[in-house]
Amino acid sequence: MASEATAKPERMISIRAKLLAASAILLMGSTLLYGYVAFTAARTALLPSIREQLADDAINVKGGLEEMLTAHYLNVHTWAHLAMMRELVVRDMDKTIAHFLESVRRDYGVYLAVLAVDLNGVCVASSDPLDIGRNFAGTAIAGPPSAGPNPSEPTLEWSERHQAAYLRLASPIPDPDRKGEMLGTLVAMLDREVLDRIVVSKPGHSNVELRLLDKDERLIAGRDTPLEIRHVAAWRVGQGENPDRFPAGGPPLLREGTDAAGRAFITAEVPIGSREMLPTPGWHLMASVPKDLALSPVAAVRDRVLATGLALVVFGLLAAAWLASRLTQPIKELTRVAARIARSGDLEAVPSPRSHDEVGELARAFQRMVGAVTTANDEMVRTSKLAFLGEMAAGMAHEIRTPLGIIRNAAQLLERRMDKAGDNEAGEWAVFIREESDRLAKVVTELLDFVKPVPPMKNQVDLHAVARRAASLLSVEAANRGVTIDVAEPAPAVVVPCDADQIHQVCLNLLMNALQASTRGGSVHVSVESRGETAALIVRDRGNGIPADIADRLFEPFTSQRDGGIGLGLAIVRRIVRAHGGEVTARNRTGGGAKFVVTLPLGAPEAGKESHET
Repeated sequence: MASEATAKPERMISIRAKLLAASAILLMGSTLLYGYVAFTAARTALLPSIREQLADDAINVKGGLEEMLTAHYLNVHTWAHLAMMRELVVRDMDKTIAHFLESVRRDYGVYLAVLAVDLNGVCVASSDPLDIGRNFAGTAIAGPPSAGPNPSEPTLEWSERHQAAYLRLASPIPDPDRKGEMLGTLVAMLDREVLDRIVVSKPGHSNVELRLLDKDERLIAGRDTPLEIRHVAAWRVGQGENPDRFPAGGPPLLREGTDAAGRAFITAEVPIGSREMLPTPGWHLMASVPKDLALSPVAAVRDRVLATGLALVVFGLLAAAWLASRLTQPIKELTRVAARIARSGDLEAVPSPRSHDEVGELARAFQRMVGAVTTANDEMVRTSKLAFLGEMAAGMAHEIRTPLGIIRNAAQLLERRMDKAGDNEAGEWAVFIREESDRLAKVVTELLDFVKPVPPMKNQVDLHAVARRAASLLSVEAANRGVTIDVAEPAPAVVVPCDADQIHQVCLNLLMNALQASTRGGSVHVSVESRGETAALIVRDRGNGIPADIADRLFEPFTSQRDGGIGLGLAIVRRIVRAHGGEVTARNRTGGGAKFVVTLPLGAPEAGKESHET
């Protein structure tokens, strides 16, 4: 017990704090999730376009490169077969070949030098006079051309004299007088800058890096920084999709991987040398792009989404804080009211809610609860009064009924004597005494019926027959008041489990109430309906209707505005109907009058109960 007494109360977490925490989690989580999904979807959608762009760039540059190289190869091949080349036999004594080669170098402007060497590697003719007579044996220039009609494979070489790299383009010089014999080799030193000007990315594709590599992965032209891709994944573009998408020579090889520094790259590689006059085995063109630069638009979108999302989170938290304050303020007011009620015990009024949400509904429920407690207190007081009234009525019934019976009998005897004696005035007084004693006896009977109700004895009863019987008993009263009672015939009959006598009393009270509310010439309509699992007894009149000041307490005891009434008739009706598990309602009719509806459940009567059939 001591430990429980000294235990610290649990720390309360306010609804406002919970709402803010939930809002923060929801907003931040949805922002991050949306950003991730958007980035992933955009990245997935953009990667195929990036790969296709790389493949297109590689193919376009490949086409231009092959076209240029083929043109130069054809030039060298054509020049090697000119008739003037036979001057090599006499070592170009008249400098015909040298003049021609000088004009070629000057006109084309892309060659470092163009020279012809004999079979011993000695330069016989050249665009540069200083080369004539030099022995190039053992150098790349005097390298043996390949056999056959096609020129030899190109090689990238360095010229110390020109301090520049060049592409060696060579073609054998055939002997026109001896078939199958060669006079030497024609060599064109193509400046490498020509290749560098072609192996460049297209405008707008500045992130794409292009490199021309030989079979040993040595750089020939393009981006001067080496790129070694550590292979991760590779596939051929267009395989199984559209084989004719790319020109002859095979589709580009796409690869994704990282370089030595760990930076991710995407590459597309195409072979060089697909043309007939361009023997470049092993040469290939690589188009590459850093993955982070290629996906930079996606990253920019991601950053914008995150920045926008962060702004929305901040705005959402501010809005949530304001909303939480608005939501919790009525709850705080209700808490203060409840605390005051708990301290004082006085049921004070609850402020009306300003909202129509769950908090407003809570405030209205609290209002209803306070109203229900107030009603319960009033009901308890009323019940106490009724209990006292019951005890008093039970004690007075025996003492009052006996003298009332004597007074009534005496009034009847006096009425007959005055009638025989012809004293009409005394006879009227005797009738008045008899009627008032009957009214007083009825009041005592109603009091006893109300304070000491009898449990219903249920049996299957035709509800229409009960209504017709009550209307028949009141037909004389209706005729005296100048009012007609119309009982509608149901089809088929409506049978309910009920106490026939008590439901008959209900009908009598409702019909008498309707007759008393009707004016001469009016009508009362009675009907019986079956409504699914319930039956309805409906009484309509065209009287003055239900006064607004008693409409909400019409079925409470002692509620009446009629002269001579004590207000127990409708209270007895509701007590009997509720004892049968039903309900009675009343409302004013459009155009005047009132409508009373008694609903009774359709079900089997309770076992073991005696019954009275109608």
